[in-house]
Amino acid sequence: MRNAHTVKTLLLGNSHGYFALNPSVMGDSIFNLCNASQRLEHDFFLLRRYSDMCDALEQVVLVADNSNLYDVPMEQDEPARVAYYQLYMGYRAHSMLSKYGFELSNMTYAQQKLKFHIQGLGTMCDSLGWGNNYVVADRNPDDFLYKNVREHLFVNWEYTHRNRDYIDSIASWCQQHQVKLVLLQTPVCEDYTRKAPAWQLQLVNAIVDSCCVKYGAVKCDYSRDPRFCDNDFFDSDHLSDQGARKFSAILARDLSL
Repeated sequence: MRNAHTVKTLLLGNSHGYFALNPSVMGDSIFNLCNASQRLEHDFFLLRRYSDMCDALEQVVLVADNSNLYDVPMEQDEPARVAYYQLYMGYRAHSMLSKYGFELSNMTYAQQKLKFHIQGLGTMCDSLGWGNNYVVADRNPDDFLYKNVREHLFVNWEYTHRNRDYIDSIASWCQQHQVKLVLLQTPVCEDYTRKAPAWQLQLVNAIVDSCCVKYGAVKCDYSRDPRFCDNDFFDSDHLSDQGARKFSAILARDLSL
């Protein structure tokens, strides 16, 4: 809120963007508003919530890939996270309980939050929103065993269409406000891609391609980029701090930031 008036490029998305996109490497006037488990619904909310403050906004970079196009609604899968958007960003879509009561209804999350605060770990990102705690030295080799590689799988058509509609809503907003939209797929490990059904990955690209045709968005797909090695990843589908600096520099060059 202090610096929104200077932001020209706004980064939105889930953990794939939160850990992969380092504004300090990418250039000036860039802010990372991604977050872990953030849904496309919340990306759209945040864009509208802060757009009036971002009067210099020229470009939005949105993660749109296999990790979020099949998401179930946050209140169904991770309900305690909804409270954070209520508490800190004015989100009111699911305020059937008082906002603090809603957070305390899941004591595991509340206790973890208090523990992190006591340990001085309440903030795990830098001042420009980049999640900087996926340090390559802390990576666990077991995360890369094929049996442990993360899977993001299709749930049902209702949720898929819902997420597609939120991408289209973001794209429509950008088109109406003459803001360039980049739909981004970040680098992931080969085994993460192998675990996803081929038809599912094809559907991701079909949804993204359709949005580009309809709204003039730009597709940037780095999901199979051969320039990334093992140490560039913290786990099978998230870049480490080393990989994030590398990828952020590549994306900045490609987008001429």
